[in-house]
Amino acid sequence: MKQYLALALAILVASCGATQKEAEMPTTDDQEAIVREVQAFSEVWSRGDAKAAASSFTEDGVRVGAMGDVEHGRAEIEAAYNRLLHGPFAGATVTQEHGTVRMLTSDLALWQGGMVIQPAGGAPPLKGYVVQLMKKVNGRWLVLEAHPKLFPPPPR
Repeated sequence: MKQYLALALAILVASCGATQKEAEMPTTDDQEAIVREVQAFSEVWSRGDAKAAASSFTEDGVRVGAMGDVEHGRAEIEAAYNRLLHGPFAGATVTQEHGTVRMLTSDLALWQGGMVIQPAGGAPPLKGYVVQLMKKVNGRWLVLEAHPKLFPPPPR
């Protein structure tokens, strides 16, 4: 009798664990939502909207810029984008690849993909790569940490 009770308890525990795990599994919708957020970021960056670009980050987000600058929190990130988008990249546009999404948990994911910045005035495009840790906050996927990098120009 004790064996049957132990077996029933083990089955109950295993099935509860499986149900909980299935409920927490991220969906294709999450992956698509992350890609949409990345594309929306590209659009506001290309418009030079530092505030909207920073709103893509969590309040405690971190950005390690392509030039090695590090910002902590949305206010610092907005200030950095303001300097960038109204300074060396004024009038530039960015496009980011669809990239890949690797779901880590139901509310954390890694997005990575290539990017191309087209400076204003016809200068040659700058190519690079971005790795972002994304966090689902109140149903929206936001950047928890971003690491954009620019590739060096090809040798001549």
